[in-house]
Amino acid sequence: MAAPATSGMRADISEIPAVVERVVGDRAAIAEVAAAVRASGATWATIVARGSSDHAAIYLQYLLAVYLGMPAGLALPSASTIYGARMGWRGGLLVAISQSGQSPDVTTLVEEARGAGAVTVAITNERDSPLAAIAQHVLDCQAGPERAVPATKTYVGCLALAATLVAQLNPASDLAAGLPDLPDAMRRSVEESHAWLEGPGASLVDGLAATDRALIVSRGFNLATALEVALKLKEGCGLFAVGYSSADVMHGPMVLALPDLPVIAFRPDGVIGESVEEAVRAAEQRGASPWLIGGMDVAGRPRALSMATSLPEPLTPLAYVIAGQLLTDRLAARIGVDPDHPSGLTKVTRTL
Repeated sequence: MAAPATSGMRADISEIPAVVERVVGDRAAIAEVAAAVRASGATWATIVARGSSDHAAIYLQYLLAVYLGMPAGLALPSASTIYGARMGWRGGLLVAISQSGQSPDVTTLVEEARGAGAVTVAITNERDSPLAAIAQHVLDCQAGPERAVPATKTYVGCLALAATLVAQLNPASDLAAGLPDLPDAMRRSVEESHAWLEGPGASLVDGLAATDRALIVSRGFNLATALEVALKLKEGCGLFAVGYSSADVMHGPMVLALPDLPVIAFRPDGVIGESVEEAVRAAEQRGASPWLIGGMDVAGRPRALSMATSLPEPLTPLAYVIAGQLLTDRLAARIGVDPDHPSGLTKVTRTL
């Protein structure tokens, strides 16, 4: 299917700043859920999700650990829905993330956990969905319908809700202090990403168009970004892109980094950025020429998009992923495919 002149995906991405502004501004609703989580006394959390929502879950996993000291794991829905296991949910927090709120394995786990004594929170874009009906507490992305099958504005909306919820639970944190700046940072990210893809980043589009695979790396909060951008390139362009933690990639997958393989690294400022840099240097030693997307620490470097953001590192995944989403849209146009309607995919996926 040929690429449309102006894609629905690009239109969805253009609405991200407004979505984030609505989420950050809806503090009363989020404060109510935060109060319920605090009152529950939960000391551990499980997060259940699928697809893009799984990457939002990884982001939330880091937030809960770093800002609340709360051990958080990703659920194994099939342990219950297929193998029939019954979990000891009492005393815990279960957060379900699903843009559509319709996947049976997610809703089944929420129903089981709620019945067994966990406090349950749904993050969704559909207030009338089965998931929203089952969970005790609902956080609404407020993104409106997406035009494209690949999630973009709803994904960032989920990240914004996760960050705002945890900020309410740790109001003295840099996470909470950075939230007021988030909507403007999103607007700048859209503008800077468009400008970069029209300029130096056009060579990255050309490089991806000339191959059928790519390696995407990051670490910490932006591990979610690497995984999500790899998924977008798969969905929207049919590119065999794989995402890794920059730590994990050093344990074997670095052998993939050959001179003809495009490598993209999401490189935040600060200590975690230095860790990502180790993988960048290792890829360069193998003959690859990585592209960098990050903050001020990559300013002035060739093959780099430096976003002029003062956001604390835990909020940078919302800004950096926009560059990856627009890269996907631009690549789809370059290779002549429609990113809005990937072959074999539908907007709502139901798994057991």
